[in-house]
Amino acid sequence: MANFTTDDLAFTGYSKTVDINNDLQYNEIIERIYVDKIEEFEVVHFCNQFLQKYNVPQTRISFQKVENLLQHAILENEFYREELLDWIASNWVKI
Repeated sequence: MANFTTDDLAFTGYSKTVDINNDLQYNEIIERIYVDKIEEFEVVHFCNQFLQKYNVPQTRISFQKVENLLQHAILENEFYREELLDWIASNWVKI
């Protein structure tokens, strides 16, 4: 599995705090469905997840490309993990 860290992110200014409520089981379910694109930990996790799931080079350049595509203007109002993964995979070569 790709194991890039916050040091590998191309952008800065992400929130370093993690949104946690008292119901950890609820949090786990929500995090499998949605991606908080401004939370540093979630962006790193999402980018690593994409690299693991799709047949793309396991490099820092690919990691940052996923990050860049995740922040694409077209995806501004998209937060569903599977939709984000699918769109990035479909546009990997195009953009």
